[in-house]
Amino acid sequence: MTARICTLLGLAVVVAVPLALARGQDAPPTVEIAAMTTAARVDLESNLRWMLARARSGKDVGAAEVGVYADAGAWPLGARSVVAALESSGTRVRVLDRSQIDGDGLAGLKAIVLPGGWAPFQRDALGSVRLQAVASWVRGGGHVLGICAGGYLLTSTVRWEAQEYPYPLGLFPGTAEGPVEGLAPWPNMAPVRVAVSAAGKRAGLGAAADADYLYFGGARYVDMDEDAVLARYPDGSAAVIRVNAGKGVVTLSGIHFERPAPDASDSGPPPAAGKLLRALLALPKR
Repeated sequence: MTARICTLLGLAVVVAVPLALARGQDAPPTVEIAAMTTAARVDLESNLRWMLARARSGKDVGAAEVGVYADAGAWPLGARSVVAALESSGTRVRVLDRSQIDGDGLAGLKAIVLPGGWAPFQRDALGSVRLQAVASWVRGGGHVLGICAGGYLLTSTVRWEAQEYPYPLGLFPGTAEGPVEGLAPWPNMAPVRVAVSAAGKRAGLGAAADADYLYFGGARYVDMDEDAVLARYPDGSAAVIRVNAGKGVVTLSGIHFERPAPDASDSGPPPAAGKLLRALLALPKR
């Protein structure tokens, strides 16, 4: 059997990894993801079917510049839009399940993307060993982009609906607060247009101010230097930041630049999405 098997056990899901076996890898231990909702289980199945289809088609074979996590806790539409936007810009992408989040799986990649979804499920699916692999890879010179949930996951302190939660990665040693007041209460979506800072323009994000993009529960970031802010929400708080971690770089975005505003007629990634994602990942212009 080449599809991943999900066994639902009350309020938890235990995820086995035949996809890894299909690639000739040893399967990592199963991981219990507490309190996984029915909707999250459906999203996980969708992600696994998509990854399996890509593996069968050969799309994830060969050298890649960017890895995109698409296992438990990743929003399927967001992850697929990130991949579609990057590939439309000529970027070589490999979609990663959790079995590939280790030294061997990350070797050779210039950057990885932790997409939107639900940060606690991403955290639990990866577990302490694979989270440490991410931290070591970044501190050794890698570049990680956290979008929405991925941004929360990379932060040391999450303040969600006024409750604080410590998070283990801490590659951004500040606080991610959400949802942002005045945009949309969770779980609603809203259009948002950012103001790009001088640092953001130097980073190639100037086009982000030209259109509305999707806000879907992302964070605003606090406790960092002013020059780390690349873009701001309409209320002036930090929507996109970039900080160093060891020899590597961490970019966090509360905005889904891979998705159009929720009222847009176009269901695909916005025209500028590939360019913006490459800028967020500090990849050379094309």
